[in-house]
Amino acid sequence: MANTDSYSLSATFAESGARLLSLTPGKVLALLCGFYALAAWLIIPDTYWSVFNAYPIVRYFFLAPILVFLGLLAAAIIHSPRAPLTFIRRKLASRGVGMVMILAVLIVSATAFTAFKHEFSNWVTFFADEPLADLDRALHGTDPWRLAHWAMPRAFEPVLYSLYLHLWFVQLLGMIVMASFLEDEKKRISYLFAFAVTVIFLGTAVRLGGSSAGPIFYDRMAGGARFADLIAVLQQTPGGQGVLKVADYLYASYAHDRTTLGTGISAMPSLHVAIAVLNAFFVSSLSRLWGRLAWAYAAIILFGSVYFGWHYALDGYVSILFVSMFWRGRNAIFSLTGYLARQRPGSPAMAD
Repeated sequence: MANTDSYSLSATFAESGARLLSLTPGKVLALLCGFYALAAWLIIPDTYWSVFNAYPIVRYFFLAPILVFLGLLAAAIIHSPRAPLTFIRRKLASRGVGMVMILAVLIVSATAFTAFKHEFSNWVTFFADEPLADLDRALHGTDPWRLAHWAMPRAFEPVLYSLYLHLWFVQLLGMIVMASFLEDEKKRISYLFAFAVTVIFLGTAVRLGGSSAGPIFYDRMAGGARFADLIAVLQQTPGGQGVLKVADYLYASYAHDRTTLGTGISAMPSLHVAIAVLNAFFVSSLSRLWGRLAWAYAAIILFGSVYFGWHYALDGYVSILFVSMFWRGRNAIFSLTGYLARQRPGSPAMAD
């Protein structure tokens, strides 16, 4: 009986090992996101489900086809400008199921990210605001938000407001949808892998290591009137007033420990800048022309993050540095799965 149990246990471990060694890049990516979501669910279950229920997935389900179409249209313009409709039909047939699975992983991962972001504000104080503000001022000679407001006429603020607050979410989801329909597995998985690492690493390790609220929340969190001029300037324009309303919404969520849509306060690092830069790298790898536009948009996001006081300039610089490294290492997932495949019994490498 003991020998039988021992054999059964050995067989189980062998089977598990075989499955591990046969993992594909797509499965590794799904496991990474799955473990991230599972960690949030296990550590902060109440917050996780509160955030999940705050996302009106069912109510706004009708937006999914629109997002899919926009993503497909972007891909069609880049890859098949002469026959975009044919391209879209072919992609729906070949990658439709895969796209749905990627969006499902995105939903549970985004819920985990927001849940962690909310709880991190309770776990760790905003200890880095003062040194970040001091270093920002030392590097630029003054507070960078002052330079931003000096550089751009107020007449352009409504455009900047829309590009920063509205278009960013469209390009975030649209780019994921577009990547989901790429036939080239290496380009598709490498981008999604870089995206996952960017969000998970910057949203956890760097967030905790540089815990800060940002200029727009500085005086509320630390006291004093260091950024009173920034708030006064924002109150004078419709765009600035819109930003302050969002800030009030986030602060109320923080002060009352209430998990709501978009909950959480965090300045370092800037995920807005990180995602825009990552997408610029990605689009540049597909099209030189559209890549230039993507880089211009990333520059606008960096500028807007400082102009509206959401971030210190350093938040964006750090994000750019890390995303550049993640993009250079985006194919590591293929190296890992290739190594695992070579360890399988019967593989050419093992035979040698």
